[in-house]
Amino acid sequence: MKVLLKNQITRQLTCLPIDANVALAKTTMNNNWIRHLPITDTTGEKVLGIVSDRDLLRAKNEEQKLEELMSSPVKTYDLETPVKTIVHSMIEGKVSAFLVTKQEAVIGIVTTEDMLLLLSQILTETNRTELYLSQYLSNPILQQSVNMLNQVGI
Repeated sequence: MKVLLKNQITRQLTCLPIDANVALAKTTMNNNWIRHLPITDTTGEKVLGIVSDRDLLRAKNEEQKLEELMSSPVKTYDLETPVKTIVHSMIEGKVSAFLVTKQEAVIGIVTTEDMLLLLSQILTETNRTELYLSQYLSNPILQQSVNMLNQVGI
């Protein structure tokens, strides 16, 4: 089974401009059931950073500008990047989301939740639904994955 990044990303991006505040970010995340917001310039044309729900926990108040909380520059991956590369980058960098590009234009986002959905799909398609953690806890890759999921709050 060939696993392609283009089948695992969220293509409908919800973004906010750099001059938006924490209150608007919280409302936007809650209304759209998302945990990551790309932050654009005031024209909405260029992505300048990204804010997660965890970044908002560091906010001094609801009026604080997202520019002060966002991670920048944003790490991006091309649509043709192997999923294995994305997963390893998430684990090693303790990052829960990357933007996805095609010919340098941002076309989507890939998150740890997307990777968990993929894992579920792989387990289902390979009839490996009866896996037990006790069988895999000694596997260093799985241990890194569990640690990453804990760190991102899953």
